[in-house]
Amino acid sequence: MRLLMLCLCLLLAGCVTEIDGKPVPPPLEPKGEFAQLPFAATQQMMERLLAGEDKAKQEVLAAPNQQTPPVLFALALLLLQQGDQQGALFWYYTAQLRARSDANKSLDPTVSAGVTQLGNQFGAPIEQYAAEHPDMVRYIVPKVLRWDAKVTRQYDARWVALQGQDVRTKTVIAFQPQAKWPEIDRITREGFALGFRRAMQKQARLP
Repeated sequence: MRLLMLCLCLLLAGCVTEIDGKPVPPPLEPKGEFAQLPFAATQQMMERLLAGEDKAKQEVLAAPNQQTPPVLFALALLLLQQGDQQGALFWYYTAQLRARSDANKSLDPTVSAGVTQLGNQFGAPIEQYAAEHPDMVRYIVPKVLRWDAKVTRQYDARWVALQGQDVRTKTVIAFQPQAKWPEIDRITREGFALGFRRAMQKQARLP
């Protein structure tokens, strides 16, 4: 668990390819617009969740739309460990969807790889459970898509800029105008739904 926390802190500080005694990125020192992003608050909440703090879980569940996707990833992992598999799947896929749509708003081409790495830190145990319970996934993913479409995201989508390399060399965040965000979210939901249907169809054809 301590190693996982280290991985997540490094990933929130930008892309990382190696840990555990091997070279890692230098400590992150965001400047300009990057310094205004909720890096410290996100990292603190994730650490509380990964430590199993029930109060942190209740805080996140009370206001999930105020939380960045990394926090929802950490919540999903905690719920899985506590035996709430449906809750874990719901928040895991919600975090995936939102992280992907936020990455689609970024003009930094390195952000997508950072988001993929972030999801992979949580994906193994949850994806394994999902593979063993496809009927639950068929129920949860459409629920995620419907819920996300009708609620208002209250966090700063630019958090995702911390996942790219621009944060280490620039002071201005390269991002789509906020007026375009709802349309990007809609298009991403449609792509997410299409990918989900194709995955379910492929699984149905397996012996």
